[in-house]
Amino acid sequence: MKKRYLLIITALILSMVFSGCGNDEIQPATTQMDDVSEKISLFVLGDNLLHMPVINSGKKADGTYEYSHLFDKLQPEIKNADLAVIGQETVFGGKELGYSGYPLFNSPSDMGKTLVNEGFDVVLHASNHVLDKMSAGVENTLEFWREYPDVTVLGINESEMDKNTIDIVEVKGARLALLNYTYGTNGIPMPSGKSYLVNLIDEERILSDCRYAEDNADFTIAFMHWGTEYSIKPDEWQKSLAEKMCKWGVDLIVGSHPHVIEPVEWIENENGNSMLVYYSLGNFVSRQLEARNLLGGIADVKLKFDGKTVEIADYSFMPIVTHYDTTYTQFDVFPLKEYSDSLAIGHGVAAKDGAVSVERFKAMVDETFEGYDASVIDY
Repeated sequence: MKKRYLLIITALILSMVFSGCGNDEIQPATTQMDDVSEKISLFVLGDNLLHMPVINSGKKADGTYEYSHLFDKLQPEIKNADLAVIGQETVFGGKELGYSGYPLFNSPSDMGKTLVNEGFDVVLHASNHVLDKMSAGVENTLEFWREYPDVTVLGINESEMDKNTIDIVEVKGARLALLNYTYGTNGIPMPSGKSYLVNLIDEERILSDCRYAEDNADFTIAFMHWGTEYSIKPDEWQKSLAEKMCKWGVDLIVGSHPHVIEPVEWIENENGNSMLVYYSLGNFVSRQLEARNLLGGIADVKLKFDGKTVEIADYSFMPIVTHYDTTYTQFDVFPLKEYSDSLAIGHGVAAKDGAVSVERFKAMVDETFEGYDASVIDY
């Protein structure tokens, strides 16, 4: 499914196209679908934040790990999506580096195997914890993903050439450019001679990537690890950068990092460009101890492709709840619309942050979306 194009060969590609001898894969889409629009579904989850209790919840008797229990309440939506995406907050650095939770995370690569088995097409690795195990953690993660070439891995790179590669996936004939950046790495500097390892938010770099995407793809999606932790509203930097990215041609932003959900809105600029932005999906799963941090979201977006252009046909924000027991050994993730007070009574978060209920979680969603379009909420 994945088509990859290098920035450094743009000129060569253009010269081949105009001389009539270009690669057929990058020629403009055929007009066979002019009268019949293709529908493309995106299903995007927030940060997969694996504290040690979450890691241990998947441990099996033979010492391996398996995490399908975290995703089974969200199936078959994940497998049915044309593009299923998850933010993998933590690295798969290998057992030799020691599995660990906060503050320096390292997770079993068995989680990666679970992501493959659950049907994820795109995994986001640009996060503030990506250098927790230094270059070895990133390089071991990349080594793991080489076994699964059909999965598009964003945000981390094997080389400078890899960093200068824009990932474009082809779905039902539409070319979707996928970008992924993080605001930083918790103060951990990039290893010497390996500044290419992680995609950091740099406006000049993003502008260059957007220009390439505009010329070579039908639709551009940017996955941003950004924002102020624990803020339920976007900060001024997020809003300013989003406005710039709209001007630069990005069509959809999906954000994470703050550990809480933030609202959704459309942005338009003076050039007539419009862009949908999910400021933060929060955590997909975690063992955080505040109820608000256990409320996440899923971006459920439907695109329409008419053979020439891609546009957003429909979208919603699906709140989800991380549920764990009082011993922090059993973890599940539920759509809020399927959660119940009978489950909430046994939630382990009560010991630290008081009893939770469906109404308490809904009130948090409503507070987050105050002043924004709440009709997009699917609960």
